[in-house]
Amino acid sequence: MSRLTIAASLLLAIPSSSFAQQIPAFSASTDTGPAPELIFETKDAAALTVGLAPLSKSQLRNGDREVRIWYSSFGNPQYLVIIRQNGAVTTGRLLLWWDQYYEISPATADTRVDNFVSTGYDCGPISKRNSQFGEDRWISSVCEANLKGTPDWNAFLSEVEAHALPQPTDAVTVQDQTDHKNWGITVERKSGANYGVSHYPTALTFGAPEPGRGPKLQDMVNALASTAKREPTVAQH
Repeated sequence: MSRLTIAASLLLAIPSSSFAQQIPAFSASTDTGPAPELIFETKDAAALTVGLAPLSKSQLRNGDREVRIWYSSFGNPQYLVIIRQNGAVTTGRLLLWWDQYYEISPATADTRVDNFVSTGYDCGPISKRNSQFGEDRWISSVCEANLKGTPDWNAFLSEVEAHALPQPTDAVTVQDQTDHKNWGITVERKSGANYGVSHYPTALTFGAPEPGRGPKLQDMVNALASTAKREPTVAQH
């Protein structure tokens, strides 16, 4: 497999803090060019699985705006927050997504993450799609989270925009950036025909990530996702 490993795809419920300081840091991309291909290998597949076009290729009406916040960590499920603005109306949703690799056929893909997500989160039906990227073969799985309460999407978006700023690319070698571009927070924005993307390290890095950006966005998405978690079942004695 060229990007994600079978081992990572089979992880079920591992808190992000358990793996802090274990994934190498990499620099963030700026908003001035196309998103790196490695970042969107599986993200594009997840979008297609639920009938969405990759945001970079989406057609938005004049005056419409969409922001997608992807949080990919060393565990499952991964999170995608989608916020749309149409005039004065702002709406949002949270999608849970994960990949299950197979070696022979899609029918052999592991289903343990499916069971974990269904047990741990209140979400809708799971959509599935057979996906390929180069030599990678996997099942892309997505479900929409049922959030408790009504999130203030305008406030959430304002917080995202306060922290997801364009960043210059540090002097990091290409080899250093290649292996783990999937991990972290990726923020896509599109307004009309204008598209931009930024990528930020989170707690899943060696060394200290830039304060107030990746970790802040990580905390915001985790807090939103926690409102979709099911209450643990208490054993009866």
